[in-house]
Amino acid sequence: MNFSFKPAATYNERSGLFISLTGGTNSGKSFSSLRLARGIAGPKGTIAVIDTEGGRMLHLKRDFDFDISLMDPPFRPDRFADAARSAEDAGYACLVIDSFSMEWVGLGGVLDWQAAELERMSGGDFRKAERMKMASWIKPKQAHKSMVYSLLQRRIPIIFSIRGEETVKPGESSGDKPTKIFKSVCNSHFPYEVTLSFRLDMERKGIIDLSDQRSFKMEGSHREMFKHGEQISERHGEMLAAWARGEAPKPDADQQEYILHDAMQPAANAAHLLHLAQEGQDAADRGTAVLKAFWSRLTKDQRHALAGNIDAWKLQAREIDELPQEVEQ
Repeated sequence: MNFSFKPAATYNERSGLFISLTGGTNSGKSFSSLRLARGIAGPKGTIAVIDTEGGRMLHLKRDFDFDISLMDPPFRPDRFADAARSAEDAGYACLVIDSFSMEWVGLGGVLDWQAAELERMSGGDFRKAERMKMASWIKPKQAHKSMVYSLLQRRIPIIFSIRGEETVKPGESSGDKPTKIFKSVCNSHFPYEVTLSFRLDMERKGIIDLSDQRSFKMEGSHREMFKHGEQISERHGEMLAAWARGEAPKPDADQQEYILHDAMQPAANAAHLLHLAQEGQDAADRGTAVLKAFWSRLTKDQRHALAGNIDAWKLQAREIDELPQEVEQ
């Protein structure tokens, strides 16, 4: 078989774009997913939605224009692969799957399937079940992998809306502080299979939370598009679509004004602001009292320049305040 090659720069069609967006209950992940989708699809592009939660996305039909398919159980992995292929074949500009968590934890999903396999293999015998546990994962996990491989072949942009939950991990030894852990309710590897993944703030709807390095995946160019504490908007989708086409995202009027203003500032001033931003983050990591002391010594202009960070810093500081304090020996 003969293969032909041509310069990558000659390609201007969209490459695969997959976004994993995780949020807890009432974090605004469905609304935010549709805002991203509209930005990716453009004002006239058609959006497809796979709803696995009994039609909850229909509550947003007054806010967004989209076509919807209500998926009922069983939530087998191959059905998600088939749905993505169907949306692509139908010519949709973007697909939203809400909630993708059902593929893992829903009725007939991977975990449910594995439990049924274990029951079938062991016949209810506890000792036999222990021996068959590994074997019971073969079919469900293979189906999940096949779904992932199928999704990676899709050209249509896909937004995976995923449920998230916060748990507390006890200290590993006596006297250790418990650790708060935020988990995406899906296969633990899936958020790293996509183009980028991030989570939404637990307390503020639609706000990007990049406070935990372990909870997001972003390449260098995406870090310029998504900032901690920003509200998800159509603009983020527009920038992602431009990136996927190989274009340099163009700033809107407000961003352009900011860039021009910033370009006129001395490089030393920009470096100083970066230093202050890092100092502010360090202060937030030490609690509210330290953050207040840091903020009080800033000038009015410095506070204005760092205003976009303060809400996230306050939230981080409050979380530090709430952690159990170590007992002095």
